[in-house]
Amino acid sequence: MDAQWTNPDYSGRNVRGGSVLVACEAQDLTLQRVCEDQLAAAVSARGAKPTLNSQLAGTTGAAVGTDPYLAAAKRVGARAIVRMTLNAAQPVAVDSGPSIGFGVGGGGGRIGGGAGISFPFGGARVSQAYAAETALIDSSTGATMWSGRASSSTAQNVTAQISELTQTTAEALQGSGLL
Repeated sequence: MDAQWTNPDYSGRNVRGGSVLVACEAQDLTLQRVCEDQLAAAVSARGAKPTLNSQLAGTTGAAVGTDPYLAAAKRVGARAIVRMTLNAAQPVAVDSGPSIGFGVGGGGGRIGGGAGISFPFGGARVSQAYAAETALIDSSTGATMWSGRASSSTAQNVTAQISELTQTTAEALQGSGLL
């Protein structure tokens, strides 16, 4: 976790054993669904009963200025909302650069040596890291119980990065005592 905050008004309370609405916001539908599935699994593994926001019909229509998931959470009887927002960080170009090698060998009574240099084809490889801002929201009041920010490593596999973010976040929520 890069940073996290816990609302002192919720000290000693938790959502373990209760129903929670899991919602993810991402730049496209695929990332949203991967995020919701993985976040729901992480929350479930820690004792909460998740409902995926994407599986609910008619989750829109929230009043201006309110959390768009409050009405949906109340409709399904969720005690809280776990909302994660995925953002792509700046792309990172990783250039492996040239490599230099030296070698010594022998055989048949002869000894030889050599040196070489190699250059990668195709130039730099670009990796994308992701960041997630997550909030645990009390569905009865709309108050933020906990919030945190996490960043993933720069892996080529986005699904693995989302898994890293959801696991890190769920562990932090569990560590806060709220999950």
